Amino acid sequence: MKLQLTNGYRPRFDQISRILQYLLLQGDKKKISRLEIVTSLGIPENQVENLISMMTGFGLVHPRVTTLTPFGKAIIQADPYFDKEETLWIIHYIVSSNPEWVVWHRIINTVLPSQDHYSVEQISTQYFSDLAIHFSERTISEKLPKEVGSVFAAYSRSELSRLGILGVEGTGNFIKSNPIEIPNLAFLFCLLYYRDKYSPGSSAVNTEDVCLAENSPGRVINLPEYQVRTILGNLHNAGLVRLEQLANLDQVRLSDTLTQEDVLGRIYGGKNAN
Repeated sequence: MKLQLTNGYRPRFDQISRILQYLLLQGDKKKISRLEIVTSLGIPENQVENLISMMTGFGLVHPRVTTLTPFGKAIIQADPYFDKEETLWIIHYIVSSNPEWVVWHRIINTVLPSQDHYSVEQISTQYFSDLAIHFSERTISEKLPKEVGSVFAAYSRSELSRLGILGVEGTGNFIKSNPIEIPNLAFLFCLLYYRDKYSPGSSAVNTEDVCLAENSPGRVINLPEYQVRTILGNLHNAGLVRLEQLANLDQVRLSDTLTQEDVLGRIYGGKNAN
């Protein structure tokens, strides 16, 4: 469990893009130090540290070695300015489905479904009192509100704001908004990510789990069950998954050959399932 993913800073996707480009140019290096990035790009060391932390949480780089993940490589090669909705939805799902990033995870999975209006002070006080046994009083009083504020800033003042999850309602106050619809292929990637993390090797996932289980795409993205089933139906019609509904069976069958990388190829290579 980590209290700080952002260290109180909102994501700077222009700088993230610069770092991704630099990492791409390093080829097959097994590890890239932060000092190399600082020296080569001229970004202040503390900013690089914060950005690398967020890039790890977003699934763009591997932890500790700071090399590109397949997702990070696909983005810098095909969507370096984070223009595609699919890119933003996948980032949102990856970081929000990981309980290790306790503040981000709890805001998306507990706070947002519970109320419609938010203030950083109220959220910091009401939803994180249990963390006092894990962190010092100073950390809770000083760093927790900054982390809460940076998560809200990410969805209101960075590229993630284009998802429409939050709106601003005065200084330090926010309101639940009406998100744009998640593209079918982005949902499929999230489904495979969920399967690979929680049931690796499984060829099928219970449909109700896809909709409602903890850290599932339906739950994290906060979609009503009918909308999840509509997306799955679209993917079934496109031949990318198979819905099996017989007697007591209600599941999504996934091909053994369908991988996250395949879906990234469809997203960034032009094939679609919409």
